[in-house]
Amino acid sequence: MRILHLNTHASGGSYEYAALLCTALAEQGIEGRVLCKNLEPPEDRPFLDRVIRRLYVSLSTEPWHGTRRVAPSPADEQLAGIDVVHLHTLADWFDVPRWLETLPPRIGVVINVHDMWHISGGCFLYRGCDRYSDTCTPCPILKPPLNRILAKDEHRRKLQAYQSRQVHFVANSQWSANLAERSPLVKVSGSLRVITPGIDTDTFRPQEKAQCRASLGIRQNAFVIAAGAASLTDTNKNIRWLLEQLTRLPARENLLVLLAGDGAVNIPDGLNVRMVGGIPDRAARAIFYGSADIFVSASLMETYGLTLVEAMACGVPVVAFRVGGIPEAAPDGRGAILCDRLDVTALLEAVTNLRESPQLRVTLGQLAHETVQSRNRAPTFGSKFAQLYRECLGVEQTTGANKAVTVT
Repeated sequence: MRILHLNTHASGGSYEYAALLCTALAEQGIEGRVLCKNLEPPEDRPFLDRVIRRLYVSLSTEPWHGTRRVAPSPADEQLAGIDVVHLHTLADWFDVPRWLETLPPRIGVVINVHDMWHISGGCFLYRGCDRYSDTCTPCPILKPPLNRILAKDEHRRKLQAYQSRQVHFVANSQWSANLAERSPLVKVSGSLRVITPGIDTDTFRPQEKAQCRASLGIRQNAFVIAAGAASLTDTNKNIRWLLEQLTRLPARENLLVLLAGDGAVNIPDGLNVRMVGGIPDRAARAIFYGSADIFVSASLMETYGLTLVEAMACGVPVVAFRVGGIPEAAPDGRGAILCDRLDVTALLEAVTNLRESPQLRVTLGQLAHETVQSRNRAPTFGSKFAQLYRECLGVEQTTGANKAVTVT
């Protein structure tokens, strides 16, 4: 069996997810590879496609991506011998609905709900808008009068494409599955399940903190808060807000914030921050986590939270907001301390309690590691997808065909 994973960018959480899945599937004799959009300079991309992308940006107040694109889709030779295409984060690439309708019927289709894009009229984040459960009209992040046209058209095109295929949807958490099952785009497929994301637990494991700090040139007696995101300027990751709140902590002369991610943010006065850039290499990320006392996230929404899980696997306790799928990824009291969204007092109290109690850090860190080891190991992750791919191809009989299924 051969699987082709599609992800717009060769970076970020969904790419890491797809790459790890390929490795896990290989152990089961299933061949997989990840195909991403050619990372050519913008000026080398089709002129009309660049115009369309800029138009979408100009018409929206938050990230919104339509599917009407003219950039080339995967070529026929790239589909040769492929049994299943697995779609991950695909906004800002090619015309996905049209491509699905022309895909050879012999090829199965799996779609991962890493965000709202595949199940809505073009948005990414769920922020309380439930119009996706109907026709996405009027779209609150598109400017009028096109807010009554564009998202509705995207919703219709996806619905038509999914209806023409036997699409199998996969959610990363029960929270995101609960959202997805309300979408007509998922209902027409009749197949939705939860598969808990895996991570590389051979790499992400408790580290020798002194060695990690020595390799990064960090003082051994510092209290280190790790934080980060694929892009530090991503407003959903809320990095700037987090840094501003951390300036309210006392005794900051012994405090270091270790910040990973591409891009740059303004550093507030009086806060010692070291930006280390993006860390695509897993072993280097494990050293990053291993040098920290705690990992803090101020993300406003996550369908799961792989970064939190990686930190937990390294035995590092987590502080985060109780939003989206985060309580499933980082259960409160099982390796994490969760706060209400934007609750500054609770967040700073959690950080302070962990700072003042080494024993609490050890206890939560051990629970964090145990939680991940029992739940997020790559072989389990891979075996569940292997079963799904077999179902896609009709290799094994399934009960209740075309009915929604939840797998924990």
